[in-house]
Amino acid sequence: MHNSTVQFRPVGRLLIANRGEIAVRIHRTAKRMGLTTIGVVTQAEPETQADEAAWLQGDTLAATYLNADALVALALKYEADAVHPGYGFLSENADFAAKVEAAGLLWVGPSPEAIRRMGDKVEARKTALELGLPLTASAEGSLEEVLSQSTQLNYPLLIKAAAGGGGKGMVKIADEQALLERLPQTAREAASYFGDDRLYVEEYLEAPHHIEVQVLGDRHGKLVHLYERECSIQRRYQKIIEEAPSSNISAEKRAELTADALRLCRAIGYYSAGTVEFLVDAKGRHYFLEMNTRLQVEHPVTERITGLDLVEEQLKVAMGLPLDLTQEQITCKGHAIESRIYAEDPLNDFSPAPGRLLKVQWPEAGLARTDTWIEGAAEVKPDFDPMVAKIITHAATRTEAIQKHLLALEQVQLGGLTHNTDYLLQVLRSKAFAAGHTTTAFCSNFKYQSANHLNPEVVAVAGLLQVMRGSDQGATLWQQMGFWRQEQESTLQVNDHLYHLSWEQSDHALWVAVNQQNRYRVEELEWKGDRLRFVLAGKVLHFDSYPGEKDGFVLVHKASSYRVSRPRTVLRRSQHPSGTASSNQVTAPIPGRIVELRVQAGDTVEAGQSLLVLEAMKIENHLKAERSGVVRSVHAAVGQQVKAKQILVDIDNN
Repeated sequence: MHNSTVQFRPVGRLLIANRGEIAVRIHRTAKRMGLTTIGVVTQAEPETQADEAAWLQGDTLAATYLNADALVALALKYEADAVHPGYGFLSENADFAAKVEAAGLLWVGPSPEAIRRMGDKVEARKTALELGLPLTASAEGSLEEVLSQSTQLNYPLLIKAAAGGGGKGMVKIADEQALLERLPQTAREAASYFGDDRLYVEEYLEAPHHIEVQVLGDRHGKLVHLYERECSIQRRYQKIIEEAPSSNISAEKRAELTADALRLCRAIGYYSAGTVEFLVDAKGRHYFLEMNTRLQVEHPVTERITGLDLVEEQLKVAMGLPLDLTQEQITCKGHAIESRIYAEDPLNDFSPAPGRLLKVQWPEAGLARTDTWIEGAAEVKPDFDPMVAKIITHAATRTEAIQKHLLALEQVQLGGLTHNTDYLLQVLRSKAFAAGHTTTAFCSNFKYQSANHLNPEVVAVAGLLQVMRGSDQGATLWQQMGFWRQEQESTLQVNDHLYHLSWEQSDHALWVAVNQQNRYRVEELEWKGDRLRFVLAGKVLHFDSYPGEKDGFVLVHKASSYRVSRPRTVLRRSQHPSGTASSNQVTAPIPGRIVELRVQAGDTVEAGQSLLVLEAMKIENHLKAERSGVVRSVHAAVGQQVKAKQILVDIDNN
């Protein structure tokens, strides 16, 4: 399958057909190799760290990052020699790869034929079956085909998109009714993210280990493995912590997995970087899951244990160069851990939390590697995946790598953005993680107890203290407050909540009443630069403060951010975090697109019932009724783009 007459073709100019962290990652290696990089910019993201910016018209994913013809035209216009697709979007689209090659450009990846056979989950399973690799029972094809085949399968089942990975659209199904309800949603997500709505469903393994083997091949027939990664820490089938090597498989099992992975790749003449994924059950039996014919998000942990740069190896292979290392020369040194930082709210069912990032601090370079596209103030928009960075640590042992990772995450500051860093810290500190009990059921069983959670009234008190800030000088708290000593009451809006606050001095302290009910004693108030410190009920609290985009400011306590302002008019009462107002209105928690309406005017609904589905940041959010009642009116339509806080459904509550 390999062409022994492959000729070397140098690359001087590289188009990076992607965005965000992976675009920066590719640029970094390409620059070190002396290449000129061309970065795609769009209306949504008009800046790039690449050497040159190539403008791509359009304001949707279909018109930009999923538009193969436009990307090829852009590569030709800017005289690129090669195209690197990164991961996601069109990275596993065989037609895009073929169009790149047909235009006379080098494709930094495997052949279009290999992508068709492996990038497509359905075809990959057929190939694996022919080779005798162990598989779970499955059904695949169109929505109708899957429904007709599914009667032969045993529940629970797992639904997936046929054309891509990354956990998009994956969901566990317990019975036939749930299957009928969720298949259309998965088809929509697959079409939206991969441009292909085909599905497959497989029998679900309870609590296995998710193990993937990194492979690397050249166009001259050489193929090697770069050991394995443990990727079992997943939430909603989206990986959040990865390790290399796995501490849960034996040397014998490693030999079996790598042998199966290489056998599969040899059968299809695979070259470039790729990943063969397996599930390993409690008895140590492994099953082929899928193959990703691209660079993985978690590739840095493999780079750290092998000392290789996978992007560099991809580029060399694309140029026609042979691999200059043998399997025996590839050694595994130490242990590496990667965690993904997402703009999401762990206290609100991990809902995407886009917004304005006001201040950034990443870990010291000597402590951890940080892969990110963010170096300063930036806008994290709801149009894309909510991942903002990856933190990678490496040490001689797993225990040391964990300790370094904890130190690294503690150094992360993302002022103004709500993120999952505290959740990651708690996972890494848990006894189960330390013991290596990292199955795919880990996150379902893990009980997150946020150290960030504050009584909202306490945040309102902190907002009041920041508003009051007068002179940093003064012998007492009362002297520092300046003219605010005279006013003694105010109304503040914290996020979507309104608070009426009043205060008085007593015994060298400040007593603050919230909504004419609870009273809080504030002592030892101190302002230093952007940091506010005070003692409340014997507890020391710290908040960082940053100017807001408009009026007001943002308070940051650990990984949670709060918008504070002094409203000119009294607004309606607070909104429930799930998107359901405390009155009888369901509103959009974040900007997004309505993909499904499940009710209409006159319908009777129960508390907790899903009313409509809002897609934002590549995730479908089910907005639910807070209480039972009757739908008075619906203010949304399928396909409609809606803004945050926009009223979508009115309900007359029972």
